Amino acid sequence: MSLRTRLLLSLAYVLVLAVVSLGVPLALSLRERVNAEVHSQALSQADVVAATSAALLSPPNTRDLEALVRSSGASVRGRVLIVNTRGQVMADSAGSSTLGSSYLSRPEIAAALARRSVQTQRASHSLGENILATAVPVLRGRSAIGAVRITQSVASVQHAVGSTVTKLMLVAGTVLLLGLLVPQALTGLVAGRDRLVANTAVSSAQALGAN
Repeated sequence: MSLRTRLLLSLAYVLVLAVVSLGVPLALSLRERVNAEVHSQALSQADVVAATSAALLSPPNTRDLEALVRSSGASVRGRVLIVNTRGQVMADSAGSSTLGSSYLSRPEIAAALARRSVQTQRASHSLGENILATAVPVLRGRSAIGAVRITQSVASVQHAVGSTVTKLMLVAGTVLLLGLLVPQALTGLVAGRDRLVANTAVSSAQALGAN
């Protein structure tokens, strides 16, 4: 094995060790941060919708409530609904089919109507998948006149987190590849220059010998 090959293998080992020791903790930290930001965004958006809908629930302004949940649903990429104090749906970003239906059986709705903000992951029997449910009360003074609930697919949340980690891994892989190719190219250039110098010296020596 040539000296050049041994040097490149040593460099590859150092680069892989550096990428793994730095990249893995960073990826785990980034995953936790993105997950926390998704939760925080959902809770913040629910608070905004609750504050805005306080003036629209009693008496109910159906058109404005529907516009509110549609825009909020697009913002958080989830389903947003508003219920009144009896748990009846007043607006739903998923459509009008649930209007008037009672959602009191949903634990997060019941908690919000009791003036408690909640955020939990649970199984949705109607959707057949796990969801992240965020619910906050709609307050008028000290009384809850309704509640806002935002639901997001846990799979979608995990996909967003995984996509961010994948991008980080691609960057790390690119750095590793460049770290291997650049020294190899430089080594080739240096070797080529040395051969040129050596050939020039030999040619000069031969020319002097001929004279």
